[in-house]
Amino acid sequence: MSNRVEKRNSRLINLTLWGLTVLVLLPFIWLIRQAGPEYVLSTRFVFMNQNGIVLAWLKNSLLFSLVALTISVISSVTAGFVLAILQIPFRKFLLFITLVTMLIPITAMALPLYVLVDKIHLTDNIWGLIIASSYYPFGTFLSYLYFVSAMPGDLIGMGRIDGLGDWGLFRHLGIPLSRSLWSVVIFFSFLNLWNSYQLPKVLLNDPRHYTLPMGLELLYGSGTAIVGVLMLIPILGVYLLSQQAIERGIFSGAVTGQ
Repeated sequence: MSNRVEKRNSRLINLTLWGLTVLVLLPFIWLIRQAGPEYVLSTRFVFMNQNGIVLAWLKNSLLFSLVALTISVISSVTAGFVLAILQIPFRKFLLFITLVTMLIPITAMALPLYVLVDKIHLTDNIWGLIIASSYYPFGTFLSYLYFVSAMPGDLIGMGRIDGLGDWGLFRHLGIPLSRSLWSVVIFFSFLNLWNSYQLPKVLLNDPRHYTLPMGLELLYGSGTAIVGVLMLIPILGVYLLSQQAIERGIFSGAVTGQ
C-alpha cells in the first residue's frame, strides 16, 4: 500500500515539475518563433541595418555587466566576511543597514543615485551607471550568512593561533571555504546587472549609451525577439558554468549534520 502511494506521489511530482518546466520555457519558445526560421539572416539585418547601434548596446551591456560584476562580487563577499567574522565597531548596525538597503526597491533608490552620479558629473555615462550599480546588499547579506555557518569560532581561533591576521583569515580560510558562495553571488549579481533596466533608464539619455534591455524598447516590432534571444545566451552560459556550485549552495544545509 505504501509503495503504491509513493509511486502515485512520485508521478504527481514529476507531472507537476514537467508542467512547470513547460510553463517556464514558453517565453523562450515564443522568442524563437518570433525570430523565425531565417534567424541568421534576421540577425544580420538587425545588426547591420540599424547604424550599428545594436552592437553599441551589446558592447555597453558587456562593459557595464562585467565591470560592475567584478566590483560588486568582490566588495559584497569581502563585506560579508568582515561582518560575520571580524569584531568591528557598529557591526550590528551595519548589518541592519545592509538588510534595509536590500529591501528597498531600485525605483526608490533611482533618484538619490541620480543625484550622487550628477554630483560627480557622470550622468549619461556608462561609468556613472557602473558606479551606481556596483553596490549589492543581497550578496553582502548572503555572504554574511554563509561565513557565519561555514567558519565556526573554533576554526577562527585555530587560525589566530597559527598567526593569521584579518587578511590571512580571509585569504587562507575564507576564500577556499567559499568557492560555492562566489559562484552563487556571481550568478545572481550578473543576472541582476544584465537585466537591469530602471536605473539605466534614469541615468542614460543618449541612445548610443543604452544597454540591451533599454534597446529593446526602441526596437519593438523590429528585431525585438532577436535581441531577446541574444540577451538569454549569456545568462544561460553563466548558469551552466556555475550550476554545480549553485546546487551545492542551495542544498548545503539540506542533509543532517552539514
